[in-house]
Amino acid sequence: MKEMIILIVMMFPEYGVYPDSVAIREYEGKPLVFTSADKCEEWIWNDLENLKEYGKTVYPDAVAVKQITCVYKEDESNI
Repeated sequence: MKEMIILIVMMFPEYGVYPDSVAIREYEGKPLVFTSADKCEEWIWNDLENLKEYGKTVYPDAVAVKQITCVYKEDESNI
């Protein structure tokens, strides 16, 4: 089964600012991956405010958090 990670997408005042998102790949030094969308979404709801604050820390020029979602983790062995 393909693993999922959390992706925070930010909104900027001007259109077309990239990168506009940050992937959450670890928590407390350990990989943060999920085997189901339900478990990933549960994590998001339980940690929503911290995830929003982290997104604003990474992108201080953003005006808001646009979306926090679960996405399939890319195979990074080819990068």
